[in-house]
Amino acid sequence: MRRWRGLSSLALALAVSACADNPEHLNTVYLDRFANPNPTLAEFTVCHGFGCTERSRASLNNGQWRRVAAVFSPRAATAQAEREQIARGVALIETMVGPQTGTSARQWTHQDNIILPNLGDATQLDCVDDAVNTWTYLTLMERAKLFRFHRVANLSNAGSLSDPFMRNTAVLQEVNGGYYAIDASLVDGGAPPRILPLQTWLNTLPPNLPAAAPARARG
Repeated sequence: MRRWRGLSSLALALAVSACADNPEHLNTVYLDRFANPNPTLAEFTVCHGFGCTERSRASLNNGQWRRVAAVFSPRAATAQAEREQIARGVALIETMVGPQTGTSARQWTHQDNIILPNLGDATQLDCVDDAVNTWTYLTLMERAKLFRFHRVANLSNAGSLSDPFMRNTAVLQEVNGGYYAIDASLVDGGAPPRILPLQTWLNTLPPNLPAAAPARARG
């Protein structure tokens, strides 16, 4: 619990310090600490255990990557359609990574819009884990030139004294356009993550977020 409180305090400090000159709260704090800046299919890092207290190596073989690439065929004609493909691609990679890292049976950890403590369970993921991992998966897809309308941005965070739901997310930027949060912590593992305008994510909790959901193993 103490570690979780520490992470919440850090998220709050980042949110407060970023507001003045960085309205999107874009930052590299967790990427610098936990992410491999140059992930490859042969080896990349996966965070789990809450706050990236555990880091495991994972990889994707050629057959697995062909399945990911197939999600983007045919190529999307609009940015919105491509975001839907990206969400499905992230979910698919999660199902491939889970058996390698022991996180296949990840349970939902929300109750009343709060992420519950994981009580030392290394198989569980919080928003820090999901944000870093999603950035890694997006980076793999971007470098494989699967994106036409988007690029991968830095992570973003939200939370304040008036908004106690501390949260972190991976971010996409539409080419010559706005930013979008792609938040895998809002859904169960292996489900396409929510993608919504970043300012919406920063300002309010996403609509229709259930208070709790039953555990569901990833495929």
